[in-house]
Amino acid sequence: MDYVNRFFERFSPTRFHRRPHFSYTPRAPANSPQRRHSYQSNSSHKQKHRRQQHKMTSFNGPSAKDLDSLKKTVQSIPEKYKSSYSSASKATINRICDPGVLHLWESDSDIDNLLQLTSVITKLCNLGVRKSKDVKTKPEEVSMLVLAEERGGRDNYKRICELVAYLTEREGKKHLEGTVCSFGKIVVVRGWNNSVDPTGTGNKEAAEKVNKRINVAIERVFKMGGFEGNKMKIVWHHGPVIHFMLHWINATTNTLRSALSAITITGSLDLTSGVAPSPAGRANKLPDLERLETYAKKLDIPVVFLDSPSQLITSEYLGLYMCYYAYYINTFLPPSLARPHLGKAQDELVTFAFQLRGANENKYGSDVVRMVQKHLDAGKAKHWARMCVDKASYEKSKCRAAGKDAAIHHAVQLADSPFALLNHYPSGGIPAFARLFVGPAASSPSTAEHYVAAPLQINFKAGQLRPCNPATFHLLLPSPSPTSTQDSAVDKVSSRIQGLMMAVLDCVLKEKGNPKLGDTERGVWKGVVKAVEWAVDGCEAGKMPKGVSEKVKFVKGKLREGTWGYALGVAKGGGDGGGVKSGSANAMMMPEPNRTYGFGQTNGMYGYGGGQQGVMAPRPSPQGAGQMPYGHAQGQPQGMDMDPTMYAPGHGYSYAHGQRHGYAPPQQQRSGRYPPQGQQGSAEAYPQSMGGPW
Repeated sequence: MDYVNRFFERFSPTRFHRRPHFSYTPRAPANSPQRRHSYQSNSSHKQKHRRQQHKMTSFNGPSAKDLDSLKKTVQSIPEKYKSSYSSASKATINRICDPGVLHLWESDSDIDNLLQLTSVITKLCNLGVRKSKDVKTKPEEVSMLVLAEERGGRDNYKRICELVAYLTEREGKKHLEGTVCSFGKIVVVRGWNNSVDPTGTGNKEAAEKVNKRINVAIERVFKMGGFEGNKMKIVWHHGPVIHFMLHWINATTNTLRSALSAITITGSLDLTSGVAPSPAGRANKLPDLERLETYAKKLDIPVVFLDSPSQLITSEYLGLYMCYYAYYINTFLPPSLARPHLGKAQDELVTFAFQLRGANENKYGSDVVRMVQKHLDAGKAKHWARMCVDKASYEKSKCRAAGKDAAIHHAVQLADSPFALLNHYPSGGIPAFARLFVGPAASSPSTAEHYVAAPLQINFKAGQLRPCNPATFHLLLPSPSPTSTQDSAVDKVSSRIQGLMMAVLDCVLKEKGNPKLGDTERGVWKGVVKAVEWAVDGCEAGKMPKGVSEKVKFVKGKLREGTWGYALGVAKGGGDGGGVKSGSANAMMMPEPNRTYGFGQTNGMYGYGGGQQGVMAPRPSPQGAGQMPYGHAQGQPQGMDMDPTMYAPGHGYSYAHGQRHGYAPPQQQRSGRYPPQGQQGSAEAYPQSMGGPW
């Protein structure tokens, strides 16, 4: 550790070489005679790109307009091109899962990103199986550099440092005026605010400081050893907004630019109904995406797009993918990180209940706020009550919308597991979980067995996807199975994620033990339950739309009989008078989690229920630290050397999926395509429809 620290302390200014944007001559247009709309060999064409040296048959496939069309196109690849397609995919997966290079993760500190980082840190730091928590005999080789995105209102750098310190049980050593913190194998760097264009007026100096910070961190890591020769490479895992990464590529040193081996982009695209940006990716303009392709071609590196919908991660609720999520999140995260997510969920839940009550009584605005203030304990809610005491939350349209299926579905989830994401993702899915099977903690053979890094050309302007080889862009997709339906494919992906998170939980439990919940958490939740029950009980069935009162009963039921209610001992029969002596003792009474909360038709009426329940879900153990929440009779190996794919359907960990067996929230309206080239201004100002391709 001292060896690591000495390199950071010996800071000397680094010279930065600015280069003009790479020049590149684009390929012929898709509708030109040189480019066919069917599979054909390009071996006779001259290729300036260095991938010409690859001994793989090149091809261009027909264009597709969306993800489903692309999958059908891929399935129709002629036999003579399949080996080339497969080889390109495996070569790319090997790059983005290479454990011998430096992986740089740009990340914020929302709960899904913290859990994704936990899965990587668990493997890299051997949590649960390490012999010593302090390595003093020899310097550690840094395996991961986390670039914490700056964000107004939330200190992502501080929160990520707290997570790494909690998991590694190291204090961390700060460097470069507190903007870099090293924890042995993990180094955290304060990054850039992606809401700000680094090339904009007045941002040049600030962007250069961040560039210099990243450069110094990477250079010091490389000098510490373990990255000699071909291993002195960087795999950059970036978020949805790419303009800062492009700025770094253009402004960094020649050595570091050449060290880039691969890039992954998470949550930037929405390919479900066309080639369009995700809500988070709207800040990317067409010139940004064209520069990304140009840079990658010049550097001869693959760019892999990762997004939840393409990987069939369709639920936006972590409870589907993590057993007893509301209970064990308190082992995964320290209280300082978990409590903001608990507070946000409680705030949303109380707001929902009083919106419903306001609509029922035809009262809105300040009138509803006064009801909240009268029935919600201000002393216990002062740290998190924001939305529920804002009169803007109780506009007439918002109150009436509380009776819609999507709002009730969301409220049931919050009542069961009140730990919400800080960001809202209207396109669905959990963005950071699209990263779970890439990086240094992933197994290349396992990822290649279950996923395909589909090589393709993306024409963002025309809205077209085209399988091809060689390719700069790749899209990570679950491996197709000719016998699988869409529903069974979704279930397999869900089970695979559940298995991975169980493996991570195993290791973290051995170090941290079962969650420790007390009277403070219980008292706050009892106040929430009291306020929500008052609001819901006062709604007259005759004043609500048909069927709403029956559905809302499931919100009330989950307050006491959901995962969090049982963990705190407020469930019926779980003791309502005393303090919490042991969270695990109360949690032992939890029923098997129902993952659907879907609308099932019962006796002619629509209500929640009817979905399958979890089979052999891991029940919390009261024995304390190191006790597995599930038996080893299933043959799970110890530690993180396990293959998470063994938790596939058939091993007892498959849960019913909400969009298959029950109610799924209505699909949100998709945003328009990318803004035309050269259009400036706020991303939110772009029109919803461009009236045809560009």
